[in-house]
Formats: sequence, C-alpha cells, structure tokens
Amino acid sequence: MSIYQNRVGKLQQAMLREGVDVFLASTQVNMQYLSGFSEPPLERLMFLLTPQQGDPVWFAPALSAESTATNPAGWQTRYIWHDSDGPTRALEACTRDYDLETATIAVDDEMPAGFLLTLQEALPAALFRRGGELMGCVRAVKDAEELRCMREAARLTDDALASGLERCMAGYSEWAVAIAIQRALFDSGSKLAFGIPLVASGEMSAMPHHTTSHRTLQKGDVVVIDYGGVYQGYCSDITRVASVGRAPDEAKAIYEIVYEAHMRACETAKPGVPAREVDAAARRVIEKAGYGDYFIHRTGHGIGLSVHEPPYLAQTYEGALEVGHCFTIEPGIYIPGKFGVRIENVYAITENGCESLNAEPPMQIREIE
Repeated sequence: MSIYQNRVGKLQQAMLREGVDVFLASTQVNMQYLSGFSEPPLERLMFLLTPQQGDPVWFAPALSAESTATNPAGWQTRYIWHDSDGPTRALEACTRDYDLETATIAVDDEMPAGFLLTLQEALPAALFRRGGELMGCVRAVKDAEELRCMREAARLTDDALASGLERCMAGYSEWAVAIAIQRALFDSGSKLAFGIPLVASGEMSAMPHHTTSHRTLQKGDVVVIDYGGVYQGYCSDITRVASVGRAPDEAKAIYEIVYEAHMRACETAKPGVPAREVDAAARRVIEKAGYGDYFIHRTGHGIGLSVHEPPYLAQTYEGALEVGHCFTIEPGIYIPGKFGVRIENVYAITENGCESLNAEPPMQIREIE
C-alpha cells in the first residue's frame, strides 16, 4: 500500500465516523497530502474528490488536466471542463456519479469562497461542512517519511539563524536581519514557511506579531526573531532572542523564566497527555514568577504541511498527544513599552516522550557584541 493510499484510508475512516460522504480538497496542502501533487487555487474550479469508499478523483479545468494526471498517487483525472463551456456539465456528471445532490460534503476551511458558492448553487440540497478539523486530525499524526522531512526542515531553519545573528548589531535594521535569514534559507534550497522573518527589536519585541520594519537596532535592544524554513512542503518554526550588546538585567531574568517554562512544557509532553496540560505546565512557571498577565497566547500549535494545524497546546483544546504529533512549544512574556521574550522549538511525540527537532535553545539570552 502506498503512502497516499494509507492517507486516503485514514481520511475515509474519519469520514465514516463523522458521517461525511465526500471530502473536496482544494488547497495546496491537502492536495499534496492526499496525492503528492498540488496547484495554487486560481479562479477556475478544481478539487480532489475523496469518496467515503473508493479512490479519489480529480475535478479540473482543461488547463490543469495534464498536470493533475502526473500526480504520484495515480488518482484519475475524471472530470475536465473547458473555459468555453464552464464547469456546469462536469459538475452534473460528478453529481450523478457520486450522488452529491443530497450528500454531506466536507470542504477545506480555506476553500476559495467563489468555489464554495459555485458548489452551493449547483447543489442546493447538499449539506456542506467545514472539513478543517476532520483533515487536520488525519494529518496530525506524522508517518516516518513526514518526520524525516520535519527533521530536515528544522535543520535548515536552525542553520539559517547564524546569518541573522551576525546582523543583530547597532546600525543594522530589522529588515536587514530578516533578509539575511531569508537569503540563507534560499541558498540552502529551502524557503520561508510564512511571510518574511519576524524581527522585532527594542519596544517592538513586546508585540508578538510585530511586522518587521526598517527600525535601526540600538545598543541594549532585545531582538525577537521568529521564522521557519520548509523541506518538501513540511514546515519548521522557531523563535530565538538576542540582545544588541549587553542585555538589560530585567530581560536576562525574564529570559530565564521563559526558558524554564519552555523546559517544563517539554517534560510534560508525552503520549496520552492532554495537550492543555502542556500549556498549563508552561503557564504555571510564568504565573508563579508574577508575569501571568504578560503571557498572552497559547503555548504552541501543531505543525506539518501547514504552519498552524492540530494539535493545539491551549486550555481550550480537548485532544491528547499521540505518537507522531508534531507541534511547537513557545511560551513568552511581553512587557509593553519595554521588550518581549519568546522561545520556540518544534517537537515530535515519540514512544519515549518528546523529541526536539530543532537545536536546543540557549539557557541564557544571546548577547551579540
């Protein structure tokens, strides 16, 4: 059985449990996961249809039909439509073959609105459901090949850090640090997992989602660097903290608190442990130190083909950790108007506990002289 047959089988088991008749994959990540092929969703209706039983099939515009036929899984391109006709007749044939008229149809949460509206107009009696959680849980447990890709993505991400740290000096801009990291990733054959690297300096580092700017680094600045690389579609995501010259004593102390919170969360993460307990382990350390109000986000998120996917290390998440889950651990403390500190690595759950895919973060803040 191929890896794609195995993945489709996992999805079909989940569909059976949830009462879903067909799943329509229209995003690059889910097309890639189920077939080994992906194409950016443009304006032409296209999806990979997975029935509750049987092999998936492609519904594609003529412009993409030759490409979908090359998919490594070997799924047939059965429904092809031309610009001169539009997708109506192909949809009618698909509807007849799979009895879609009154089916329960799950779609990607990120399916383009134009696609979904076209489908709803053609199938007014069908029940459409969000399929993000369904597919997310299927993708959450990584197989051996996925873990290999995750480890390589983490290695490439780690290796690019040095280029950014070389520019964490007075006179360089946040943008210069980010571009150095981006260039290092590209030179290694990787690419960015999300946007431009987040580089936040000085008081901007107290903003977890700061937009990298042309602000010039100054002596004494705390610098938060958050980015990720990609290998064969699989993502990494790390956050490291440095200071321009000697770090303020308060920043050193807070870094040590965040480091301890990070380590306690790692120790807690094991097979069968509720994800929210990992969040609680990190949060207890920060609350005990008196900074609970300054830890303003969840402790981590699942990662794989998407940067954010199940499981989530948050108080509101009900699931437990399983062997093969990959996720970040990233506690942080943010003091408005001063600085912020966040430490993030990607981890995988193994039979024995929790394996860091990234290099270990330093125990103390890096001071770049």
